[in-house]
Amino acid sequence: MRKQVIAAVLALAVLCSGCSSVSLDPQTLMRPPRATGNKEQIHKVLEKKTNDQLNLSYPSRGDYRSAILMWDLTGDGAEDAIALYQNPDQKGGLTISFIRGGSETWAEVGSFNNPATQVDKVCFGDVNRDGVDDVIVGWGNVLNQTSSVSIYSYHDGKMTELSYNQPYNEIEVRDFDGDTYDEIFTASVSTAEQPAIARLLRVTDNMVETIGSAHLDIGVTKYAAVTAGMINSSQYGIVLDGVKAGGNYVTEVLFWDSKKKLLQSPFLDSGTQTANYTQRSTSVTSRDINGDTLIEIPIVNPLPGYSSPLPDEACAMTNWYRYDSVNNILQPVMSMVINQKSGYWFMIPEMWRGKVKVTVKVDREARSLTFYKWLPAAGAAAGTVNNAAAGAVSTGLLKLQEFTEQEWNAGAVTKGFYKLKERNGVVYAASILQPDDPMALNINDITNSFRLIAPQE
Repeated sequence: MRKQVIAAVLALAVLCSGCSSVSLDPQTLMRPPRATGNKEQIHKVLEKKTNDQLNLSYPSRGDYRSAILMWDLTGDGAEDAIALYQNPDQKGGLTISFIRGGSETWAEVGSFNNPATQVDKVCFGDVNRDGVDDVIVGWGNVLNQTSSVSIYSYHDGKMTELSYNQPYNEIEVRDFDGDTYDEIFTASVSTAEQPAIARLLRVTDNMVETIGSAHLDIGVTKYAAVTAGMINSSQYGIVLDGVKAGGNYVTEVLFWDSKKKLLQSPFLDSGTQTANYTQRSTSVTSRDINGDTLIEIPIVNPLPGYSSPLPDEACAMTNWYRYDSVNNILQPVMSMVINQKSGYWFMIPEMWRGKVKVTVKVDREARSLTFYKWLPAAGAAAGTVNNAAAGAVSTGLLKLQEFTEQEWNAGAVTKGFYKLKERNGVVYAASILQPDDPMALNINDITNSFRLIAPQE
């Protein structure tokens, strides 16, 4: 990249050789254009405040990742500015400034310092129930990976700050109880100072009020994913996918029970303080897997012939469920084999999940995954079919294979394969190994069951 920049600079110098003066400083040439309009006014306020030594600080997570954010802080319908930057006095810490917009002039209406080393997250929501959005900032500590909450609100021409110093690892701001106002949800892993706990917070009479709390799995060391949304057709909630020692994952569901006025955590075993029912050795996390706008939860089991630890993530059946909060049950949605390393998943048809089951063999060197019938051993006890000694691999049914674009176009090694998808120079194809077998799938079934995993998944 540096060579390209220098080449571009030299070329520009040659083209402008007749000019009276040409700057060959690459940094000068690459400097972004100066802000104009409202942004210029905002920058002028910040540069004056920092003596022209503005050093912006960017939120590390969340939907709002800019160091200068535009939002209506006053409820007048006009955008104001929120700026995050390092303290200009060189003593460490960060500053947040609130700059109210105007037709011609912009003026600061509040500025607050914080000793944090990073901005974890910025959220917006009406948590004090006054009809105007508040600014909720998570101030983070790089060393211990925890953050604390500050809530900023506009009153009588200026911004006010309300701090809540209980540390958290995850934060979301949503309307959890359905009252049209927002609440702050925080989740914390176990530490020497506090147990693993989830809290639901709001602001009442200028004080942070805890309206509900629930214990969380004490073995979780960090959260791999946090998903807020509808957990079924009538219940809003939040789903935490946590990582435990040894790399195992567990899922916890939390929601506000409007009848009992409690924050519920139905997957937690109160005796062991764990959510081990959902424990799995694969890294799959909860999501809307089928596009119905509801969050599905993965329960992962080794395929027949395998036991934990799995030799490969693709040697497991991932069963997706939806949580029914009324009847406290999990409702099955779909089952699949996920080949994360190869970037696809394959939905298992109903007839492969009946009395006659299937298993897989994965060959990473050959870039293939093959489905076989599985024959349980005669007289195998219930619950032992996943033991390698309790059955045997039988007829091959389907092979999923990856080819390079060159291999596929050459055709020499692709005989008998049907092209399913292509991405980034890789052709994904299928071969029906026993077309006359009663359990064989046709190519339409295979095509409908095969999906490439989106990059963010």
